[in-house]
Amino acid sequence: MNKIISHYNKGFTMVETLVAVAILMISIAGPLTIANKGLTAAIYAKDQVIASFLAQDAMEYVKNMRDNNANTDISNWLTAPKDLFSCTNTSKCTIDTTNISNPIASIGSSACTERLCVLYDDFQNKKYTMNSASPGVKSKFNRSFYISSVSSDEATVIVEVTWINGSVNNKVTLQSEIFKILR
Repeated sequence: MNKIISHYNKGFTMVETLVAVAILMISIAGPLTIANKGLTAAIYAKDQVIASFLAQDAMEYVKNMRDNNANTDISNWLTAPKDLFSCTNTSKCTIDTTNISNPIASIGSSACTERLCVLYDDFQNKKYTMNSASPGVKSKFNRSFYISSVSSDEATVIVEVTWINGSVNNKVTLQSEIFKILR
């Protein structure tokens, strides 16, 4: 009598294993890519909101200085006692809204260097300052402003906040017309 010998495979072959691993990797890679892109977009959105708030903060401070100048001398609404007119396209200024005694510094050129325009994140008081001696860390944000056109009763103020995410340069620009206060 002849015996029929049958061999049953008791495991996967190498090819079956490789196919299973490939399917598993494809099914995992898709959601991970989507999660990574979502996280990147969230970080960019957070930075853009912070930059918008920093620009608005500087614009409000400039308007406040205009009001204080007008209270001091209505004829010199942009120059006395704080000289806003010296901040032009070619001679931008930086502003520290936390420094009451000396809030504006001229940076003398159209480009901000890290030393002059960088903001420091003061975690203790939850504010951005230009004071590197404060107990904070250097942030990714640079802020400057300038007045692009001036007439006797009106000026255009432009605030720029720049930052770098990876290798991408980002910028938020806020422009506002300010007017001489008439009494």
